[in-house]
Amino acid sequence: MAATNISASGIVLEPLTRDNYDNWSALVRNYLIGQGLWEAVNSVSEISVQPKEVSDSWKKNNAKALHIIQLACGMEILSQIRGVETAKEAWNRLGALYSSQLKADPDIEQGVVDDSLHEYKPLHRYVESGDWKNAKSMINKDVKAIFSTSSTGRTVLHVAVIAGYENIVRNLVKIGKEKLVKMQDNYDYTALALAAEYTGNVNMAKCMVDQKKGGKDLLLIKTKGGEIPVLLSAAKGYKDMTRYLYSQTQLEAFIDKNSHIGVLLLARCITAEIFDVALSLIHRIPKLPLTHESDGQRPLYALAHMPCAFPSGSGFGRLQQLLYDILRLERVELQNLCRITIHNCGKTIRIVPDVTDQVEGLHVAQEEGQQNNSFVGRFCDMALNFPPVKLLGRLLIFLYLLFQNYILLKFSSGISEIYEQKKTHRLVLEILNCLCQRISEYKESQLREASAYDAMLQAAKLGIIEFIDEMRKTTPDLLWAIDKNKRGIFAHAILNRRKDVFRLLNRVNGRKEIIRCSADVFGNTLLHLAGYLGPSSDLDRRSGAALQMQRELQWFKVVEKIVHPKCKEEKNSDGKKPRELFSESHLEMVKAGEKWAKDTAGSFTLVGTLITTIMFAAAFTVPGGNHQETGAPIFLHDHIFTLFIIADAISLFTSSTSVLIFIGILTSRYAEKDFLKTLPLKLLCGLVTLFLSVVAMMVAFCASLAMMLKGYQRLIIAAMSLASIPVIVLVPSQLRLFLEIFNSTMNATYIK
Repeated sequence: MAATNISASGIVLEPLTRDNYDNWSALVRNYLIGQGLWEAVNSVSEISVQPKEVSDSWKKNNAKALHIIQLACGMEILSQIRGVETAKEAWNRLGALYSSQLKADPDIEQGVVDDSLHEYKPLHRYVESGDWKNAKSMINKDVKAIFSTSSTGRTVLHVAVIAGYENIVRNLVKIGKEKLVKMQDNYDYTALALAAEYTGNVNMAKCMVDQKKGGKDLLLIKTKGGEIPVLLSAAKGYKDMTRYLYSQTQLEAFIDKNSHIGVLLLARCITAEIFDVALSLIHRIPKLPLTHESDGQRPLYALAHMPCAFPSGSGFGRLQQLLYDILRLERVELQNLCRITIHNCGKTIRIVPDVTDQVEGLHVAQEEGQQNNSFVGRFCDMALNFPPVKLLGRLLIFLYLLFQNYILLKFSSGISEIYEQKKTHRLVLEILNCLCQRISEYKESQLREASAYDAMLQAAKLGIIEFIDEMRKTTPDLLWAIDKNKRGIFAHAILNRRKDVFRLLNRVNGRKEIIRCSADVFGNTLLHLAGYLGPSSDLDRRSGAALQMQRELQWFKVVEKIVHPKCKEEKNSDGKKPRELFSESHLEMVKAGEKWAKDTAGSFTLVGTLITTIMFAAAFTVPGGNHQETGAPIFLHDHIFTLFIIADAISLFTSSTSVLIFIGILTSRYAEKDFLKTLPLKLLCGLVTLFLSVVAMMVAFCASLAMMLKGYQRLIIAAMSLASIPVIVLVPSQLRLFLEIFNSTMNATYIK
């Protein structure tokens, strides 16, 4: 439709695509020139310094030109420039995305050797190519050559750092010493700053910092952007480089000017998952303000953007979760997590003196707070405190740790990864605990400045229940944070299908009735929000559209039970009831679920039909044949023959049953409510009966071979081994689907 209208207007022949930018841009440019609007595209007026008449005229022409460009690009491309405010920006963006003409310029950041070097240009070339022999020879002839700079202000040391030659960097530092190392380019970058931002090479940094004179000063030299090397490294996520530079940088560097650098480093370390440095920084600077904004976000808000750093966001399967639970962090390991070597102090500082006791003694404290006064409880306490029992327990723990550390972690990379994640989770939870202690005495205005309310909503969107739970315990009022649309934590939990956060509603006292009847600025109750289509991150966890639809229905039913009855019939600002909104939002999913169910049932029907045909024929062509006189099977009185008949009958009946069940799925009406129980149960029963038919068919096959090949034991064993292959292949391929359907259908209350 859009393409027809544009063609009729005479602006372009067809909307913009990836293949016609040259023709499209020529037509649009000519049209804008003809309308006197090309000046709005070709230049940007300084509105603030122009007279009002000129400013208004420019705004009008800009709006016209932008409207023409947006019309001409078509609906598919419009989303690329929908948010731009000037015609020039829209034109340049489309040119960058779709133009076939490429104009290349040298990348200054990579260290361009230009003609401004004159006689020292060969030296820079030698260093850039790694030819230290010729470079050294040239330096020996002219000592000043090592201090030569290009038009960007970069020395040979800058070039060597960018090129990544450690040996050349080390040799240049020995020759140039403090003067060369401290030289800065046009952006005030030293060679150390370049290494911190662009290479992350710790060895290069060490040879520049470990000088006898002036090396430590490099760590405090700022770029024009006001950043020191450790900030540059943390911004790029170089973990080893950040740890080294942090250990070498004096504490005073992080606490000047309202601790701006310290807060910035904390936020960047959290974002880059350098949690040990972040935790060290929190404990070394007890009064580090959390209300300062750094890189557009504050530390609390940065932590709320890291779901993978918390146990709830690990996404472990059943086996992985089991391994996670049984893996044990040793006391020494916990202490190592909480230590950092500050080299400029010359000693090792334990930054969290009591965190080990907090982690290890957690369950002990809980047990002490819940004394069991029963006879059995007192008897168990006495038994556990009996010295030989204590000694035996410690011995068992010691043996388990030996098995864990020297077998599990050494020979299984997967278990090692889970172990490392568990250590990371401990660090993050300690960081969260420290931050919560800092904000516990904050006033409401300070909580706003620290983005505590924003962080709570963000954590609700991402399902970080640990963050929400710890924050609400520190400051209960944070649980009632709302956004500009008056949507709170539980509203976002429903919209994003975060069951752990939603379950928190059961632990809320006093305001539960207010939550049940709450509505946003659009008139949407919690039930309306449950009617919207869930995010793809949640839907993709289900194997097919039918199970995704079942999940959506389960969420709607659960929310329907907790809201006030009047909310079931309330209309939002669009005049839609929750059920109507649900049906409209899930219309395409119902169609996709129907197609998935029919395709699945059709495939299994074919398999079941083949098994039925084979087993029906096998019942009348029994192994060994029949007696010519009586017609009875020759092996009638053989026990193996009895097994064959029983297995044949079971396979025939179960395969026939599965075919009938799958036919029932193919002929279902596929209403919304059918996806909740009816279709999944049918599919579940069909899978079970089909699996039984395959197993019974293999048993019948093995029994038949055993009767016909008596005395050939090796051949029978080989044949039976091969016969088990279909079962072995079928079980893993369909077991996951079977378990998923079983859990989502029979254990549907897990959302509550």
